Amino acid sequence: MKINRLTLAKKQLEQIKKQGVKVRFAACGKVMIDGLPFSFSVSSAGEASNKGIVVSFSGEPVENGSLVLNTIDMHYIRSGRAHSQTKKLARIVKSDGKHIYQAKFTDAVLEEIKPSKKKKTPEELLADIASAYSFKVIPEYKGTEDAEVMVTVYPIADPLAGLAVEWRDCTSDKDWFEHHPDAFTAPPKRRFR
Repeated sequence: MKINRLTLAKKQLEQIKKQGVKVRFAACGKVMIDGLPFSFSVSSAGEASNKGIVVSFSGEPVENGSLVLNTIDMHYIRSGRAHSQTKKLARIVKSDGKHIYQAKFTDAVLEEIKPSKKKKTPEELLADIASAYSFKVIPEYKGTEDAEVMVTVYPIADPLAGLAVEWRDCTSDKDWFEHHPDAFTAPPKRRFR
């Protein structure tokens, strides 16, 4: 019995140490404003994968149809060359009956990132930025009240353990930043659902 417990303990430690394929938000816009570009970027936070990534938008404004997203642009740099792709965002019904907008980028390659507790050198920081994928959408929001949208990005290789999520306000107020001057200094909302 001791050998089995020892083997089990070793396997559990290996699973804990295993990074897995993950993404993280490198940057994310503050608010989605009707008719104005909304941008965010993601980069690898774990093991390498060449299976691609998925971007989705969900929440009450997607569900009730007050938010319309047509296309999403992806920009990235590889080997010193700029690349871009534009995809149509599909409004799909999930298995729970809720609606989301979703686009798959199967050409996106995630590079392996080794976890480090030390401060990054300028070269490492530039390499991290160079391996990021930047996205842009132009929301059409017709709601009368501000709402929240969940922006989710996940690697196709590990959708549950590797996902990154940010919640952002969505508004039709073109002068939102004038009406929310504290938005520049307030820390971003952190929500877990």
